[in-house]
Amino acid sequence: MRRPLRLLCAAVCLALALAGCGQPLPEPTPTAEPEPTPTQAPRSLRFSLGYDPAALLHPITGDSQVNQELTGLVYQGLYELDNAFQPQPVLAASGAPSQDGYSWTFTLKAGALFSDGSPLTAQHAAASLNAARTSALYAARLSGVTSVSAADELTLVVTLSAPNGSLPALLDIPVVQEQEQGPPLGSGPYRYESSGERLFLQANPNHPSAAALPYATIPLTAVSDAAQRIAAFDSGEITAVTTDFSSPYALGYASSYETCDYPTTSLLYVGFRAAQGPCQSELVRRAFSQVLDREELVRLLLSGHGDAAALPVSPLCGQYDETAAQALRFDLESAEALLEEAGYVKNEEDGLLYYRRTPLAVTILVNSDNDTRQAVAGQLAQALSQLGVTVTVNRLPWNDYTAALSRGQFDLYIGEVRLPGDFDPSALLTGSLNYGGYENWELTQALWAWRAAQGQEKTQAAQALWQLFAQDAPIAPLCFKRGSLLVRWGLASNLQPTRANPFYRMEEWTTAANP
Repeated sequence: MRRPLRLLCAAVCLALALAGCGQPLPEPTPTAEPEPTPTQAPRSLRFSLGYDPAALLHPITGDSQVNQELTGLVYQGLYELDNAFQPQPVLAASGAPSQDGYSWTFTLKAGALFSDGSPLTAQHAAASLNAARTSALYAARLSGVTSVSAADELTLVVTLSAPNGSLPALLDIPVVQEQEQGPPLGSGPYRYESSGERLFLQANPNHPSAAALPYATIPLTAVSDAAQRIAAFDSGEITAVTTDFSSPYALGYASSYETCDYPTTSLLYVGFRAAQGPCQSELVRRAFSQVLDREELVRLLLSGHGDAAALPVSPLCGQYDETAAQALRFDLESAEALLEEAGYVKNEEDGLLYYRRTPLAVTILVNSDNDTRQAVAGQLAQALSQLGVTVTVNRLPWNDYTAALSRGQFDLYIGEVRLPGDFDPSALLTGSLNYGGYENWELTQALWAWRAAQGQEKTQAAQALWQLFAQDAPIAPLCFKRGSLLVRWGLASNLQPTRANPFYRMEEWTTAANP
């Protein structure tokens, strides 16, 4: 989606979760998109970005979302994920698992250089990945890695605690060369430079695309908080930002800009207490999975900034099984039939569902500081009530909400999780985020088989896994959210942002004259 906008509300602070992990995010509030204003010829602006001077510029140990947005311009990983979530080799020339799947050997491309002209080696890659294993940003996604070592200058060996046929999808982690002072060196298209107190990005002459870059220099403006970032964008001091249109921290931009969405791995879903209560029955869980129109939810509550999904894998990914997803599609008649099969009968007098003399009553847990989740909870409650379910919505502040999740004080809850690049849902189904106590040994084995498989076997394993998922409905995925890159109107086109790199393939941008 690419058009000029004049929005009163746009999000500026993406909730930073552990990348590749399953931490539930204190999620966002959808903001409506007003109609575009008439296009005006832009005044002369220079492409410029913001940074947080109070936070580290280190791409592995830094914790600033603003600074992380610069990572793709300065650093490269072994791989990068495209918008179909396929790992594309960058510094890696090849990668292959061992016969038992417990290790991978990667060969680096010969001739890769850091921005100072020094050679990039497997030793640098090993040091970077080992640092990432203990970092807040990457530790969760690399939890299955037991060791990383360099066999020689161009050969890297990664050892795993269990086979993972999709390991390259997790290795878009920056490879760096540490320095005594300042941010580490990278091998990306730009490098950090300074002049006095001014910081800027300078084209890296040692990068293959240096000659094709649209900007030789990109000034960086210090923006310590959201208000400063908005003011700098509106004034033209910075001309590009990323945002989450459903963020609860939404603040208003007033300048004209065009927006380009990119898919993410942030899953909005309904969780079930499978260990106790009505949701012990897979028939009830399947029925509840069918009561929400996912496409309508994305259109109304996320203003279109999302991808409806009935499975915990993006529909843009090749591992999404449409046949399995169709079994969980919006279908109120099917939901009624499933509840009847589970033994619930509607009382003609009050219109409520009963199992013998006990009404079908559920509590939906949602955090009160998130308008999007509350809206989803409201729509879910309304849909269930129409079926004859007695519904209570329990709205709690974030800390109380997470405490209630941990104690299992819910029948259903509205949650969000940022999945890793390989879409491994283990944390939700068998791990730390399995708040509902779900257990199914057959599905767990299918999950392990899917994780270990690769190639054509991966597709077959995915079909088997998602068919079991559709039969048992351990959770009800709703959609994957989209992020957005905002660029001042008329400054650049052919934007190709991705989840990890808003400035992906910047050398292919079409740009206005740069003063």
